[in-house]
Amino acid sequence: MGVSASAISRVTGVEVSYKNFNAGKAALLPQRLAIVGPGNSNVAYSTKKYECESSAALVAERYGYGSPLHLAALQLFPLSGNGASFPVTIYPVAEGASAVAAAGSLGITGTATENGSGKIYIGGIVAEFAVTKDDTGDNVLAKVKTAINGVLNMPVIAGDLDDHAIPLTAKFKGTIGNQVKTELQADIAGLTFSVTQLSGGSIDGDVDTALAAIGGVWETVVLDLYPYNNTTNLDKYQNWGEGRWGVLNKKGCLVAHGCTDNYATRTAVTDARPNDYINFLIPSVGSREMPFVVAAKGLVSDIMTQADKDPACGYKGLLTGLHTGDDLVQEDYNVRNQAVSKGSSTNIKEGSAARLNDIITFYHPIAEGKYPSRRYVVDMMKLMNVVYNVRLIMEADEMIGVPLVPDADVVTNPNAVQPKMVVTAFVNLAKSLASKAIISDAEFTKKNLEVKIDSENPKRLNVKFPVKLSGNIEVSSTDVFFGFYLGGE
Repeated sequence: MGVSASAISRVTGVEVSYKNFNAGKAALLPQRLAIVGPGNSNVAYSTKKYECESSAALVAERYGYGSPLHLAALQLFPLSGNGASFPVTIYPVAEGASAVAAAGSLGITGTATENGSGKIYIGGIVAEFAVTKDDTGDNVLAKVKTAINGVLNMPVIAGDLDDHAIPLTAKFKGTIGNQVKTELQADIAGLTFSVTQLSGGSIDGDVDTALAAIGGVWETVVLDLYPYNNTTNLDKYQNWGEGRWGVLNKKGCLVAHGCTDNYATRTAVTDARPNDYINFLIPSVGSREMPFVVAAKGLVSDIMTQADKDPACGYKGLLTGLHTGDDLVQEDYNVRNQAVSKGSSTNIKEGSAARLNDIITFYHPIAEGKYPSRRYVVDMMKLMNVVYNVRLIMEADEMIGVPLVPDADVVTNPNAVQPKMVVTAFVNLAKSLASKAIISDAEFTKKNLEVKIDSENPKRLNVKFPVKLSGNIEVSSTDVFFGFYLGGE
């Protein structure tokens, strides 16, 4: 009470304080994205974490234009359209000792017999050049070099002419550069074009330091900018991620990787990791984009944005603004079905854009059959929300260090907690989670809920909160029967 017990003179006191009367009402877990990857090798940058300020330009100034961190930020913070509505933090990785940048080249020979123009796509970013009649191959290469280096976002630097060719070198060292696709679109009489794809990039940076820097922050998704087939990194992400789901950490997280590879290539990686429920792919088969650009777009256009506002819904967003693969390389239903059975996400092509189709983790242990429990990313997001709300109840101030007494006791201490009070909070939580379609069958949870004082430790409360996650429509089957009307008497 606000008025002291020793007061004897006439007085009226009113004390105002906050009291939570909504214990057990489900709240949505706020999404947070962590980006792990390198900057531009020609820029000296700090490896301390950086909380982004909704500006790709600021990321470029800090980590270099055309760096993986900058190119990912361009998708998350576009100049127009919807960007990330959730916090984004960069955890930079220093390039590996003795790391090598991937390199390729572009060659042109002959003499143009007509005016023309061309485009060169490098990692999905375009540079355009003009050709004048009587230009030699070397003249055109000089124009191409100027065009490429004039695009700040380019992931490569074009070097000096040598033997009718110019070298293309990734702006960052390591195996990421091997994923930069070069595609030339030019058909000019008298000129012969040749492209050597980037290769030879080696030795990626160590992600351990970046993961350690996350500390106690509940980052819900990590965007990995390195190639998804870096099994050393996959192992590190899996071990770290499983620890985040641990009983004492309670901050579940998933790790997203971009992918533009076909079924055989990507499932060779995912099928070998049947117990991995931390890593997942965001694919766009055959796209000329950098894979991590595909992943960044998928997260901001659908997965994390959806999880932030309605975590019960699955993912079907379009990767608008990105190049999609040719129709000939898109996968039919049978291939996609087999990919899912091997732990690989899939996409479909809709018009000129790729659409997310099956977004799943690598998890597919034989023991769990056709429907493994931790397959779908949406289910993992639902589970994170359940854990988040359980923490809100059990870590509330009024649940820490207060007296714990049996239900049968009659107590006047306002701070005392009895199991039946906790039961009420969890029953309310089950109803609230069910109303948001995060779980189903709240009555099952209510009937099987247990809250008991431990039989050996009087200071321990044991709670069992069983829930059935809601499903999502992934397959539908409708039978249509038809016949004909026959006239008669």
